[in-house]
Amino acid sequence: MTTSPLRRGATLALTVPLVLGLAACSDNSGNKKDSTATVTSTTTTAANHVKGLPDGFDLQAHRGGRGENTEESAQAFRHALELGVTTLEFDIVMSKDGVPVVWHDPEVQAEKCSDTAPATPGDHFYPYVGKLLHQLTWAQLRTLRCDKKLAKFPAQQVAEGNRMLQLKDVFALAKKYGATKDIYYNIETKVEGDHRDWSAEPSVFVNAILSAVEDAGVQDHVMIQSFDWRTFPLVKAAAPNIPLVMLWDETTWMKGSPWTGDVRYEDVNGDVLKAAKKLGVQVLSPGYTNPYGLLPGQREYKLVADKEFVQAAHQDGFRVVPWTINNKDILAQQIEAGVDGIITDYPTMLRKVMEDKGMPLPKSFTVKKELKEATKQD
Repeated sequence: MTTSPLRRGATLALTVPLVLGLAACSDNSGNKKDSTATVTSTTTTAANHVKGLPDGFDLQAHRGGRGENTEESAQAFRHALELGVTTLEFDIVMSKDGVPVVWHDPEVQAEKCSDTAPATPGDHFYPYVGKLLHQLTWAQLRTLRCDKKLAKFPAQQVAEGNRMLQLKDVFALAKKYGATKDIYYNIETKVEGDHRDWSAEPSVFVNAILSAVEDAGVQDHVMIQSFDWRTFPLVKAAAPNIPLVMLWDETTWMKGSPWTGDVRYEDVNGDVLKAAKKLGVQVLSPGYTNPYGLLPGQREYKLVADKEFVQAAHQDGFRVVPWTINNKDILAQQIEAGVDGIITDYPTMLRKVMEDKGMPLPKSFTVKKELKEATKQD
């Protein structure tokens, strides 16, 4: 099976040079502001309070902050909470038996996971590495150890013995930290729009996610994002108060795209703001350059969410939160362009950039030592 396309969070050459200075970026203070620094006036948010969206700048830890810890692991989410982020950003893939699994890839990749033992004696589907998650039950998925260090994230702390989580586990972890009233969740439906047999239908994702959200009582702190825009009318019909986050890059927003649901690129002449209005979303979340992954100094480098784009989006009532930015200079440029938040693999780096600009920092959380040890067993 081929690897997933670039839009699914590849960081290209961004990641290796970006870890420089990470140690110096560490900051576990609470809300802190340097009164001597200034922030441009364009950093104000697009709208007043919106239910389900944070007030102020939204620091989102991509996959829990995979530049710093094993992606979408309990360890990553604990670290993000203790560090202080606004939003935990993560993905959902549906298992064969309808469990919303916190994982990014449609298939079990050998570079991330290894088999341990079959879920039941003589399981003919074993080994599970290389199979689609959608073909595997939760019991089968739980046998996998997903604790391999990724070469493109050299500063990543490995979560030894890591096992996949369910959506309810993330909510439970935040509750243990006393973060339920403060932390937000940006949950992506990993619908495979261009390989639809690789994943469940959008309705299955939406029903499972909304059920877990309701059970946890976190409806006011959840936003749902997707590259597959068929997701949005389903969420709107079932839970109209949950904000919708429109993801795209050059591989999904194009002529003939299978990702855009009822909105056709041709019908709006490629105008993504017109598409957003038709969809009724609240947040625009583009890949930060086109093509994704460019760095300052490269010939085609230009922010998608530049000042002009952000101002136009704000005038139409949208918030703008680009993904996935792992370079401190680009982080600063995006803040200066007036975005409402940023998705990053390096939340420590973004906190430092925010601090240097005199911006309030997200609240950090701690738990008692004995409870912290218990959470490590989750």
